[in-house]
Amino acid sequence: MEKKVSESEVHSEIIVLPADTNMFGDLYGGRLVEWMDNIGSITAFKHSRMKVVTGSIDNLFFLSPIKLGYIVHLHSFVTFTTRSTMEIEIDVSSENVTSGTTSVTTRAFFTYVALDENGHAAEIPQLILENEAEKQKFNDGEIRSEQRLQLLKNIKKSINSID
Repeated sequence: MEKKVSESEVHSEIIVLPADTNMFGDLYGGRLVEWMDNIGSITAFKHSRMKVVTGSIDNLFFLSPIKLGYIVHLHSFVTFTTRSTMEIEIDVSSENVTSGTTSVTTRAFFTYVALDENGHAAEIPQLILENEAEKQKFNDGEIRSEQRLQLLKNIKKSINSID
């Protein structure tokens, strides 16, 4: 079975409340990562219709602060799949509610692994790429996937050398 990117795409908006901020009135970075993982998980659930776990987070840079009272816009969609994994692009921007000004906050790639009822990696639907932009994102995702696998191999090797 295959699925279109649009079949699991998710948009969400959240208002930043006092409990979400530090003493300077800025959104906690960890809270934003939580929201990103949440929307990424929803996208992965919708694509695979299985239990999923977060496997990795790539290149998470905070480009602009998000203040108390701002609206956070999150957008997530599948960019790349392997047999059992999904790379989800998550784009975040923020909106000043009084001025209407928006700022790009971050873009990151979260990888999720689909699991069967026994907790083993399970086969997922592959992507139907409908346009050149989706094809380019898929090709870029394939490169990132290869880099992640090499990094994971290196990390495991260095951990084993410690034991």
